[in-house]
Amino acid sequence: MAHGAAGLAFGLSGIPVLACVLLLGIYLLSWVEFGLGSAGIGPGGVHIYRALDHNPLIDSIRLAGQPLLGTTPAVAVEKALREIDANPELLNQSIPVRGTPLNVALANLDISLTGNINGDAERQGDLMRLVREHVGRGAHLDHEESTDIRKTWLLRRAFYDGPVTTSSENPLVWRIVTHDRSPSRPWNPLTEPLPPRQETPSQFMVRDFEIPLLNRPTRLHGTPLYAALLDHAPDVCGVLIRDGGHLSAEEHRDGAATAALQALFERDPALRAAYTK
Repeated sequence: MAHGAAGLAFGLSGIPVLACVLLLGIYLLSWVEFGLGSAGIGPGGVHIYRALDHNPLIDSIRLAGQPLLGTTPAVAVEKALREIDANPELLNQSIPVRGTPLNVALANLDISLTGNINGDAERQGDLMRLVREHVGRGAHLDHEESTDIRKTWLLRRAFYDGPVTTSSENPLVWRIVTHDRSPSRPWNPLTEPLPPRQETPSQFMVRDFEIPLLNRPTRLHGTPLYAALLDHAPDVCGVLIRDGGHLSAEEHRDGAATAALQALFERDPALRAAYTK
């Protein structure tokens, strides 16, 4: 600029700026490619998947739970099973966030706490078949997953045949899983005034005629205490334990049930003493 060449001076001074912009663009592009690759998009997707310890069986199982338009659930399930048969070494390979393939297969199920199947029953039937055949090929949950009572119960539900008969097997268990917080005894409209309206659910209580049901197990929902642990209802667990409720011997051999019980005792140590007395 001192020699009158202002254009040349500005051109030369712009080189460092352009270099910085170029470097920034390369940096941002590399992150975009990494993100796409992590999602399996683009030619580098498979390579990056492997670098992140990706398990392709999980993709097939997830797609079975969300079939593409024009693809029936049964076809998607068969495709997933073929992928499993072709990659037996990946059958129990866990990956971050998703967990094991069996964990993902269980996550596809849409089943309420009562055991009722939600949505398309035929589709859910195919997805439960995927879980059963997956287990039949040697699949299992990892240690952390196998101590989650909801996951292990879903696995039980996938193998359960026939209608859910919990309500007839043990009405107390059914009251727990349906969140029935009725009063401790039925209201008699002939001898008692209308009870006040309650804006919040009343405290759970075991009725006198339900005491013999406290430790009666059911096929799908187990004992009343197991059902309350499954529902993550510590208030109900406390009432059941103080009234004499226990897990069955079979449930005590269930790592998920005992883990849930121990977590309850850690929150309320007084319940441990009531349980063991």
